[in-house]
Amino acid sequence: MWFKNLRIYTLAQDFVLPDNISDRMVDNEFRPCGRQELASFGWSSPFGAHSEVLTHQIGSAYLFCARKEEKVLPSAVVQAELEEQVNIIEAEQARKVGSKEKQNLKEDIVHRLLPQAFTRFRLTWGMLDTQLKVVIVDASAANRAEDFLGLLRSSLGSLPVKPLFCEQATDVYFTEWLQQGLVPGPFQFGDEVELRDLSEEGSVVRMRQHDLTGTELKTHLEHDKRATKLGLQWRDRIEFVLEHDLAIKRFKPTDILIDEQDKLVDATPEQKIDADFALLAGELKAFYPDLVSLFTDAATRS
Repeated sequence: MWFKNLRIYTLAQDFVLPDNISDRMVDNEFRPCGRQELASFGWSSPFGAHSEVLTHQIGSAYLFCARKEEKVLPSAVVQAELEEQVNIIEAEQARKVGSKEKQNLKEDIVHRLLPQAFTRFRLTWGMLDTQLKVVIVDASAANRAEDFLGLLRSSLGSLPVKPLFCEQATDVYFTEWLQQGLVPGPFQFGDEVELRDLSEEGSVVRMRQHDLTGTELKTHLEHDKRATKLGLQWRDRIEFVLEHDLAIKRFKPTDILIDEQDKLVDATPEQKIDADFALLAGELKAFYPDLVSLFTDAATRS
């Protein structure tokens, strides 16, 4: 249970987590889809289906797991069924089927096929830290993170958050660091970058497993390209890709951090989750302030 993506949202400074958080979450506990439901979304235990515990706390950090079930109806199957019914109506009644009638037919088809549909499950992990005043969601897409926040807001009654952002465009910072060959603070370059042309053509250059201080990259920057994604390392402990909206992708521990982690012998699933979350929450307590200072300190210097 290590977050692979980080979408960070800052909480209002006066936010206070309710005391009865576990009771509040029960009202939005996951339940399977009914026969005629397309989807179901709710809280699931971080420790698995056999557990009734809906959150896990270590210090000021709370771990949550949202579960989504979706019925999957291939569009090709629905469309083929619709075309067959339209052809039958037009042949038997010698008339054209209008768009509104087609839509009604399609809804009837979906309603009839839903009980036979395939089912897809997906988990979304997230955490709330009352000391850092952040909510962090393990989601690569913003809409998936927003779904998680909506569920958490519904459970808590209030969740005043906004996405982490910096006042100046992040590509200005990324590009400046690459031009200088140095990242401020306890960060180093990784081996990945995305460059975009500022001209109308808008060409894109993506480099992986590449020296980000080399001549080739600087040549691209001299031709009016800006860095919109940048691979970084933090304190030799974590590798990640930082995107222009401050979303973090491919967030993973380095060998150094993995070697430092305690190895639990014959650990239960609950003990493994607890150890993983303790490691994640502990690293984020140090990582998050350093990440923020990358941009706030730079703004102060300028």
